[in-house]
Amino acid sequence: MRAKTIIELMSLSATLYSIAKDKEFFERLHSMAEKGKEFVDEFSEEDEEGETQIIQKLIEKAGEAKVEIEKKMEEVAIAVYGKMHIAHTDEVKKLEEQVNALRTELALAEARIVNLETAKTSNS
Repeated sequence: MRAKTIIELMSLSATLYSIAKDKEFFERLHSMAEKGKEFVDEFSEEDEEGETQIIQKLIEKAGEAKVEIEKKMEEVAIAVYGKMHIAHTDEVKKLEEQVNALRTELALAEARIVNLETAKTSNS
């Protein structure tokens, strides 16, 4: 379950990151802004300079949103990779504990063998 959640988070973050980096998306956004400008041109009674300022503000906000999305995606990716590293570290610790337990068991088995050999030579 834990691995599935991590994989889902990674795929989600990768998808969002690719969307944030997708130039085609921002080209479409730009074309939508141009269409919006045409719409504003039709219904606006302001002079051309006022309309240009509105469009410039929209474009600036879109650029700020792009930068913010990229930052958020980087944060999400870093968090996911950090969680994966923690999960990996936990598994390594478990394996080290198992190895140490096996070493202890091996040492006890060797001690038993020595005792059996000593008892066998004493009885002979």
